[in-house]
Parts: sequence; structure tokens; C-alpha cells
Amino acid sequence: MRVICFANNKGGVTKTTSTINLGYGLAREGKKVLVIDADPQCNTTYTFLGSLEQERTLFDAIYGEQGRPTHQLADVVVSTKQENLHLVPGSINLSAADLIMASIPGREQKLARAMRSVSGYDYVLLDTPPNLGLMTVNAFVACTDVVIPVALTTYALIGIDILERTMQDLRDGLEIGLPVLGVIANLGDQTRISKDVLGAIRDHFGPTVFSTIIPRNVKVEEAHNRIVCLFEYAPDSTGAEAYKALTKEVIARVEQR
Repeated sequence: MRVICFANNKGGVTKTTSTINLGYGLAREGKKVLVIDADPQCNTTYTFLGSLEQERTLFDAIYGEQGRPTHQLADVVVSTKQENLHLVPGSINLSAADLIMASIPGREQKLARAMRSVSGYDYVLLDTPPNLGLMTVNAFVACTDVVIPVALTTYALIGIDILERTMQDLRDGLEIGLPVLGVIANLGDQTRISKDVLGAIRDHFGPTVFSTIIPRNVKVEEAHNRIVCLFEYAPDSTGAEAYKALTKEVIARVEQR
């Protein structure tokens, strides 16, 4: 079971969009996929289910009452409209994770421990908040691979150094691997800025950058707003074609490892 954490401490890099569409893409390739919404904004949950009113959420499985889980993670999993694709819904209560867990030993491993009750999936995708707080650290500890989405905008590389240093501190302090499976270049267009930033990202990350560039495409946002799968809503759109190609790249890299 490959557990992929999508992380970037900068907002607006389409981290959640990448998680959602790779989840759909992998499931449509016949892979059994579990998406875990660890972002208190719960955009992933809303996009898959069309509602934030869920009886059980990730919060119940890792924090619960006074830092004690009230449910096993496997009992929180719900189905989506897509075959082979399941979800652990998020909760706004996750925004209080740092305060709730401040004095609890082993707080960085709460998600990893909770995931022991989950099995039978080819891929688990972790959507994280746009910060390096406790929820993101938990996702780092629980994952087998990291994917870094980056937007091809002027401020793309701001914060990357902090992210990389934090990951290295966790590697050293907790003795975990945190290998970077790949870097996704998002929101590409034909402007000079986009091309220059893509060049800078490739210079910085080298061959880690996926070959597929995700373009700006309004159909992607429209599909999310309508709570439908991009590949069904606009199968011939540039966005759908790009995510199909990216899905195949992800599978190929995982199989190579």
C-alpha cells in the first residue's frame, strides 16, 4: 500500500485539486484508492461528497475526545460516486489539532497509528493543510512518498526551502525516509512567467518534476463546483487529458520503485 502525502506550505498551488483528480485517475485505472482529507478546510470532502455534514470524520479517528480516538479509521471510511474510490472525511475540528495534542506524547504518529486499521488499498492519498503544522507532520510520518504540487506563478518557489528543511528535520529527528515521488507543475499557460517559473522549478528539483504539466483549465474548477468527476464532466478537456497522463506517470514511478 503506497501512502502519498500531497504537501506544500504555500496555498493556491492546487494541492487539493491534484489529490482529487489523481484519486479519480488512479481509481479509473483499476486501483483501489483511499483519500484522507487532513485539511481543516475540507475542500476534498465537499468535492467528493457535496456536503461537510458527516457523522464520522478523521478527527474522531485520531483525536476524538481529549486526544483519545472514538472510532477506528476503518470505521470512518465512506464510499464516493467513483468505483474503487473511498474517502475519510475531514473536519473543521482538525484546525485545533496543534492545541489539542500539544502535550500528548507521540502526537506526530497519531495518523500512522490510526492507519493500521486500514488495508486492501493500492494507494492512500493524504491531502494536507497549506502549513507545516501538526496535521501535515502526521501525514509526513504516515506516508511512504511525498508529492509536491507547485503552481507556475511568480511566487512558486517561496516557502519551498522551508518545506524542504522541515522534511529534512523530520528525516533526521524521527528517522523516516520521506522520499519525494515527484513534483507537479500546475496552472501552466503560454505566458513568459509560466515558462520561466517552470524552468526554475526544473533547475531546483531536477528529474523529480513530472513530465506532465497541468494547464490552467476552467473545466477542472467547473467539475469540482458541480461535485462531479472531471473525467466524466469534460473528458476531452486539456485538464482531463493532463491528469490522465499524470496518473500514468505516478503509477509508472511507483512501480519502478
